[in-house]
Amino acid sequence: MRSPVRADPLEILDQLLITRLIVTVSEMKFRRFPFELEESIPSEPRLVLIRRGRVEFRLDDFTLTAGPGLMILLPAWIRRSWKITRKPGFVSLAWCRFSSSGAHLHDLATPIYRKLDNPKLEIEAMERMGRRLKSGHSADAQVAEGELKALLGRFLRDATVPDHAPRLNTRPLSCGEQGVQLAVQHMRTHFSEGNVLRGLAKTACLHPKYFRSLFRRTTGVTPGNYLIRLRMRAARYYQHETAMRVKEVAAAVGYRDAFYFSRLYRRFWGHAPTLDRPIHQSDGEPEAGANH
Repeated sequence: MRSPVRADPLEILDQLLITRLIVTVSEMKFRRFPFELEESIPSEPRLVLIRRGRVEFRLDDFTLTAGPGLMILLPAWIRRSWKITRKPGFVSLAWCRFSSSGAHLHDLATPIYRKLDNPKLEIEAMERMGRRLKSGHSADAQVAEGELKALLGRFLRDATVPDHAPRLNTRPLSCGEQGVQLAVQHMRTHFSEGNVLRGLAKTACLHPKYFRSLFRRTTGVTPGNYLIRLRMRAARYYQHETAMRVKEVAAAVGYRDAFYFSRLYRRFWGHAPTLDRPIHQSDGEPEAGANH
């Protein structure tokens, strides 16, 4: 059921420039070998720039070795970890985390990367964002947003997306497709509600039959399957990053029946929800639907 999406970097940029971005972290880091970041499933995208050293990123079934000057946009909702390579035995990096309601960035399932000609320019931009965030003033948060958009504009202009992922159409959206986009935004905000699928065609200002057809043509899936995608990504985050039990996760993403939720989770991710629980958080909770 999973359907990874690779949008064209310029299409992503078009979306981000008209979307509110909130920078939550921007800082510099230095680590020495041996260092390995524990596996996690972040709920917000990261933009990472390697200043010195080398790092191996593992993103679900994708591995990327990054050296000096490589900038990487790491999408949210995917399992990721990274470690320092033995040689040269250290890494210095600049990174920021931000939130976005942009549809294409939300659905992105593969990293985007680029070797920069002038890393110093982007490092200075991240340093300025970090200083703005420390002030706590709303005006500085808006300036940080402007810095991020300028940085993303320079980065995405010539960025690379892995070849194994499909491309999306980059032509301008029609009125109907804009309606579908409104419906998608509504689903992303209200995916945990039981009646979220009702009234979507009205939200999109389209006839229900035409809406269902256009939604599938635009997104590649039905509204029901898109809702499952949203719920399963949020559920995976809750399983890995919180101590919530399976039935609590099921309720948090819109399912009253934990057994049904577990079946959907296994079908979507290929394994039971309990397998996404870090070992150090495991409390011996049995899988919903298992024989015991």
